[in-house]
Amino acid sequence: MKNEKVINNRIRKLTRKIENDPGDMTALLRERAGLWEQLGDLGEALNDLRKILEKNPEDISTKNRIQYLQMILRFNNMDIFSDTNTNHDPWME
Repeated sequence: MKNEKVINNRIRKLTRKIENDPGDMTALLRERAGLWEQLGDLGEALNDLRKILEKNPEDISTKNRIQYLQMILRFNNMDIFSDTNTNHDPWME
């Protein structure tokens, strides 16, 4: 709980800094995305990472991070009982 408050405070500070004085926006967004991940808000983390890609479409590490988070979201949202085919293992896609 205490750690969550610290992270939320840091996110608020980064958000204000991004809005008022973007400076090195890529670093600020990358840090904020990492904090969103720590809170488990992967959607917000993806939003920040996509903003980085808008500015630098060739950023390989950001592309890899986006793919990683999308995979986590896909598996978190997978309904393993939705397919009645017992020969199909949803974890082996």
